[in-house]
Amino acid sequence: MIIDAHCHIWEQQVIRGGMRDLMDSVAAELHVRDPKNLSNGSVERLIRDMDEAGIDKTVILPLDFEFRFGGDGFTFRDFNDLAGSYAAQHPDRIIPFAGVDPRRGKAAVDELRRCVEEKGFRGLKLWTVMGFMPNDESYYPLYEEAARLGVTVLVHTGLGPGETYLETCRPLYVDKPAVDFREINFIMAHVGVPWVDEALAVALKNPNVYVDVSAWQRAACILPLAFAQMLSTAKVLHGGVHKVLFGSDWPLFTEILGQRAWVETIRGLEHPAALQFAGLPELTAEDKTAILGGNAARLFGF
Repeated sequence: MIIDAHCHIWEQQVIRGGMRDLMDSVAAELHVRDPKNLSNGSVERLIRDMDEAGIDKTVILPLDFEFRFGGDGFTFRDFNDLAGSYAAQHPDRIIPFAGVDPRRGKAAVDELRRCVEEKGFRGLKLWTVMGFMPNDESYYPLYEEAARLGVTVLVHTGLGPGETYLETCRPLYVDKPAVDFREINFIMAHVGVPWVDEALAVALKNPNVYVDVSAWQRAACILPLAFAQMLSTAKVLHGGVHKVLFGSDWPLFTEILGQRAWVETIRGLEHPAALQFAGLPELTAEDKTAILGGNAARLFGF
C-alpha cells in the first residue's frame, strides 16, 4: 500500500483574492512553466495522478489562510467542506484533515469537532506560516479536542511561501504539545527544512512524532546526496525509518517530479559512496516500502 501523507486541494473558488496572490508568488518562486500545474488542484486530477503512480490513499489538507490573506468570501469552513465533498466522492482513496487556525479559539474547537464527527475527517492541519506557534498553551483546548476525537495533527514546519512567516515554523515548537499530549500523533511536514536535524531530534525524542518528506522533490533532483543522507540519518537516529512518511505536497511540485516519478525516485534510491564512507546505513527495499506507505498505514490504523 502506498499512502501520500501530504497533499492539497483547490478549485477556482479557492484561488482568488489573497490566495491568488499567494499562488502567483509560489509559481514564481518555483519557476513554474505552466501555472495550471499549480492552480489545478481538483479531485479529478488528483485521482488520475494517484492511479498513475499506484498511490492507494492520499491525505488532503485544506488551509485556513484567512488570517493573513483573507478569504474573499471563501471561508475556512468552505475549504473544509470542499475536502469533505472530495472524501465523500472517494471514501477509499481520500483521507481528509481539517484546516483550522488555532487562534480562532472556541470556533477552532467547534470546527474540528464538526469535521470529525459529522464528516469523518481523520486529522487536523496547522499551517504555522500564518504566524502562530503551535506550542502556545492558549491553543490547548484544540489539542484536547483532537485527543478526545483521536485524530492526528499535521504541523507545517520549515520553509513556506515568501509572503509567510518562517520564524513560527521551527520543529522545536512541536516538542511541547507532543510532550503534553502523548495520546496525539503529530506529523512534522517537510522534515522541517532548513531545520532538518532539529526535526529529526524532535521525532527521536518523542514517540508520538513523525516527519513527512513532502516538498523534497527539488532536493532529490538537485541534491540527491542530501536527500539520501537525511533518510539514512533518520534510520540511524530512530533505529529504523518507522518515523518517516511519504508525502508530495501535490500539486505544488508536479513540474519537478510528478506523483509517479516521486514514488519511483524513492523506490530507486541508491546508497551513495559518500554515505558508505561516512558509515550511514543503506535503505533496504523493506525501508522504502515502509516509507511509501507501511508507516502511514500503521499510523492511521489501516
